[in-house]
Amino acid sequence: PSLQGTPNPRGSVLTTCSASLASGRLRLAVLPEDRLQMKWRESEGSSLGYLVQVKPMAGDPEQEVMLTTKTPKATVGGLSPSKEYAVQIFQLTGSGSVLLARREFVIEDLKSNSVSSSGWRPLGAALEPTPSHLADPDLEPRVALASSQDPPALAGPQFRCTPPTPVDMVFLVDGSWSIGHSHFQQVKDFLASVIEPFEIGPDRVQVGLTQYSGAPQTEWDLNALDTKEKVLAAVRSLRYRGGNTFTGLALTHVLERNLKPEAGLRPEAAKLVTLVTDGKSQDDARTAGQALKSLGVHVFAVGVKNADEAELRLLASQPLDLTVHSVQDFPQLGALAGLLSRLICQKVQGRSPRGDPAAAAPALDPLSAVTNLVVTRVTSSSIHLSWTPAPQTPLKYLIVWQPSKGGTARGGSRMGPPPVVVEGRASSAELHNLSPRTEYLVSVVPVYQAGVGEGLQGLATTAPLPPPQALTLATVTPRSLRLTWQPSAGATEYLVRCSPASSKGEEGREVRVGRPEVLLDGLAPGRDYDIWVQSVRGAESSEAQGIRAKTSALGPPRHLNFSDVSHDSARVSWEGSPRPIRLVRVSYVSSKGGHSGQTEVPGNATSATLGPLSSSTTYTVRVTCLYPGGSSSTLTGRLTTRKVPSPSQLSVTELPGDEVRLAWAAAAASGVLLYQITWTPLGDGKAHEVSVPGNLGAAVLRGLGRLSEYDITVLAYYRDGARSDPVSLRYTPRSQSPPSNLALASESPTSLRVSWTPPSGPVLHYRLTYALASGLGPEKSISVPGPRSHVTLPDLLAATKYRVLVSAVYRAGESMAVSATGRTAACPALRPNSSLPGFDLMAAFGLVEKEYSALRGVSMEPSAFGPAKTFTLFKEAQLTRRASDIHLAALPPEHTIAFLLRLLPETPREAFALWQVAAQDFQPVLGVLLDAGRKSLTYFNRDPRATLQEVTFELPEVRRIFFGSFHKVHVAVGHSKVRLYVDCRKVAERPAGEAGDLPAEGFVTLGRLAKARGPRSSSASFQLQMLQIVCSDSWAEEDGCCELPASKEGGACPAFPPACACSLQTPGPPGPQGPPVSPAAPPRGDQGLLATARCQWWRGRPLPTPTGLAGPSAVGRASPLPTGTPGICSCVRPAPSGRGPWAGSRGRGPRPWGPGISFPPTQGLPGPKGERGEKGEPPSLATIYQLVGQACESAIQGEWPGLLVRPPEPPLPPPTHLHSGLGAGRREAQAPGLA
Repeated sequence: PSLQGTPNPRGSVLTTCSASLASGRLRLAVLPEDRLQMKWRESEGSSLGYLVQVKPMAGDPEQEVMLTTKTPKATVGGLSPSKEYAVQIFQLTGSGSVLLARREFVIEDLKSNSVSSSGWRPLGAALEPTPSHLADPDLEPRVALASSQDPPALAGPQFRCTPPTPVDMVFLVDGSWSIGHSHFQQVKDFLASVIEPFEIGPDRVQVGLTQYSGAPQTEWDLNALDTKEKVLAAVRSLRYRGGNTFTGLALTHVLERNLKPEAGLRPEAAKLVTLVTDGKSQDDARTAGQALKSLGVHVFAVGVKNADEAELRLLASQPLDLTVHSVQDFPQLGALAGLLSRLICQKVQGRSPRGDPAAAAPALDPLSAVTNLVVTRVTSSSIHLSWTPAPQTPLKYLIVWQPSKGGTARGGSRMGPPPVVVEGRASSAELHNLSPRTEYLVSVVPVYQAGVGEGLQGLATTAPLPPPQALTLATVTPRSLRLTWQPSAGATEYLVRCSPASSKGEEGREVRVGRPEVLLDGLAPGRDYDIWVQSVRGAESSEAQGIRAKTSALGPPRHLNFSDVSHDSARVSWEGSPRPIRLVRVSYVSSKGGHSGQTEVPGNATSATLGPLSSSTTYTVRVTCLYPGGSSSTLTGRLTTRKVPSPSQLSVTELPGDEVRLAWAAAAASGVLLYQITWTPLGDGKAHEVSVPGNLGAAVLRGLGRLSEYDITVLAYYRDGARSDPVSLRYTPRSQSPPSNLALASESPTSLRVSWTPPSGPVLHYRLTYALASGLGPEKSISVPGPRSHVTLPDLLAATKYRVLVSAVYRAGESMAVSATGRTAACPALRPNSSLPGFDLMAAFGLVEKEYSALRGVSMEPSAFGPAKTFTLFKEAQLTRRASDIHLAALPPEHTIAFLLRLLPETPREAFALWQVAAQDFQPVLGVLLDAGRKSLTYFNRDPRATLQEVTFELPEVRRIFFGSFHKVHVAVGHSKVRLYVDCRKVAERPAGEAGDLPAEGFVTLGRLAKARGPRSSSASFQLQMLQIVCSDSWAEEDGCCELPASKEGGACPAFPPACACSLQTPGPPGPQGPPVSPAAPPRGDQGLLATARCQWWRGRPLPTPTGLAGPSAVGRASPLPTGTPGICSCVRPAPSGRGPWAGSRGRGPRPWGPGISFPPTQGLPGPKGERGEKGEPPSLATIYQLVGQACESAIQGEWPGLLVRPPEPPLPPPTHLHSGLGAGRREAQAPGLA
């Protein structure tokens, strides 16, 4: 038997399965002494035999046991009757193994013919194999399994490996930072356990080790240690290095350094490399791994923890299920060591882990090789290879190439060049990116299905890099040369050297360029230069091609000019000479010879600054150009310096007492020795004088009286003895009184109005400084123009005390500051000229007459009861404002939310927020919810811990809100309770917790559906006349609900203003002739009243009052119901024509005033001739609709119980003038809320 497998993440050893499970093909039988007999169906096709694997499911250390057979049956003994095992049968083929069957069993269950088929579980205790030696390979193989927990006598001998041939074994160990010192010790223990079974010696197994991280380091070569004791001691003393994880570089190091004869490699020895790593390589490791395997090196890969198993499978040799191993953590390496030692031993002994090749597979003919390797078309960077194909066509050819003398790859990289793979039918290949003038060792290896054939090697030397051709001078100037040439094939850059042609010890310079041109600047004019150019590719360079060039010469200087002339300096400039100039010397001398000087500038300079000079003096200036070789030429010119300047910008600032501060602008940037200041009182006063250093720009003058004017004079003395002209200033002392009567008033929660009484003097401006009275915040300052005596401070904190200081700034100085304190309001005034604090949310949302038309989904209708307007919000309204625009963050904990609304038939049945404050993520914070489905009202807020708390009202009084009339609702919020008022009547009180602070940044919405998400969502439809937040919880007790018509009856509220003024003197025009009456039509109705007033009527909406009688033009009988109350006249627009069986249009439901107001059945005013009405519904249906609508409204409101039994009004007297049109008094031109 043999051992194989891959440790799973828990340390178990699992076999890689490459086919679906087929337990139905496997039969199990229990023989005497609890031996298990396995039989399976023989597979079709070519097979090298079978591999049988039996392992316990749990309870023992994980270890796999396998045996091979050529017959489809096997027997295993020594199993525990009560333990659960798993058996797997693999078919061995030339390309690997295929899982034929898998089954789980318990001996006791098999005895009772009840086979368990539980799922795969982690393996238990390991089972050690005790093989039964078979004399005949065709006989059924048998193996007895003994538990490792049984007595030692039943266990086999300790494993030892003595290969028949020499073995050179190199361990490549990852020493990066991710391993750590403690885990590196476990890696060393693992290495020692793997090496322990092998016989170490010069003619047996040689072991070398390389540790790698950022750079690989050979710890010892193959021939360095010749005994096992020395090797194990070297492993124990291995030092952890740390660094990155460059696996590809490390594999290249093994190939180029460790697997060399000078490192102890033996040609006849088997070559193995074992890689141990815990991470993914930071460079290309696949190429180096292929190069190793192509040279016959067998690679094992062990991954720990975060190792990339896919990368390990690319690096390891075939078969991967035996050469690639992964464990979850470093402590589990110990369980893998014994398995890996056996797998390595089997490999070097020439036995396949799946059986003996000699017995399991037929002998194969030697794999044929290619012949006649020919190298042609050699350039500096490529060669062409051709060969005679092998007699047997391979799958592919692998072309491996590298410098024959062990040089580095192109670019200096230590990575070897990647191999070239061509198809098996090819007989030639092209190698590119080679280094020039380099000898390469090239191998062409055929790859067959059964293995790799013998490679054909050859040597090829690339051509040298061609030099650049046709060097040409493109541009020549006195200071530069531009050179071009034809590009060279294969060159990546060019090296250009330039040096003077007649240099005597003078060094040249060199530059590298990527294009076939170069600009050489900084050269000397009129000089010869030798220029050499070489082609460069990597470390190789071509022969140099040279050219001699000469820069153009400079001409003599000319055109002497003077600029920037001041009292002590001047700038002289000239035009440069075409000839090379070594140095320019500029000298100057005054006309009287008392002052001279000289300066020198480089030869390429064309200007120089002269100074210090004397003021008001004429100088002769000479410019001398010194050329190489000592020659020179001179230009001469004359200039006169200016007069010394005087101080300027004199200003006086009054100081306390009898002192003033005189300031001035400096007379010159330099050269001033001192300033002399003189001040004299006008009249017979005595002059005073003081001198200050020339580096100052201000001085304090003492002893100046407040009742006299002064003449102040300043002049400057210079170092050359010159004196400036004096500068004078007349100073008149002025009073510097501060402002008075400073007062602060709160305009809004975020602003303060500051006012004061101006002083008597001429104030330039006021300096106003303000800050928090507590002194915690920063101090801010603004300037207010002198004519003003008030200012508003914006962007303040609400309900916060501020300290303000104001001082007056005069031309002569600044007065003392006066101060005052004031507090911003917590809430603004609800309306102008009102002392009631609060927030008018109607205005905040633009629900006012002048702004509503700009809002989407909002309409406005006038109201018959007072100046208030009714705004209808449709479902697409989506009214949203930022909380910072309304300043609700200053809302006190005690407040009242008051609103007057009417719910429409199209109002949704689901809950919606009439008004709510939401955070920036649209999570609700504060608001009022209306639920038409539950007929409930809910007030909600968030407590200081940001927990949402709700107070819900479900009462009969609350249900009235949802019956379709206008109602006024107050939600009074206190510190510990919430009270609800409907139509100014208290209906309920509920306890409530403390409310938290409102967000400064967020959103305020109207009509938002409770289930809505995101900034854009549908809103509910309803009508709104008022929405306010009053900063008091007692406002509901003080409000008289004067907006409701029913509140007018008591006389406490003022009467509504008339809708219009009507003229009763002028009769209206006659109406048109009514339509002809059909024979089947009802009899003609009563004559309408004559319109005697030139009024126009609003179109009304029905309330629960009787419907008016039909006008004459509405063909039909008179209605049995009493005549309706006359409509309220309006000077707005004509009323539309009627649509029912009676004159006038049908009402559209209740208008804004809730239950409506009862009018006495008095005679209505006669109106103008009515328009022709549209054909109405059949009288019976219209009557039923009218009666049902009135009865429902009456039952809801409970205001007019005798509506349906009201007696008809007496007929009106006939008018003096009859018309055939509709009587305006009978038309349904009704006010909102009336029928």
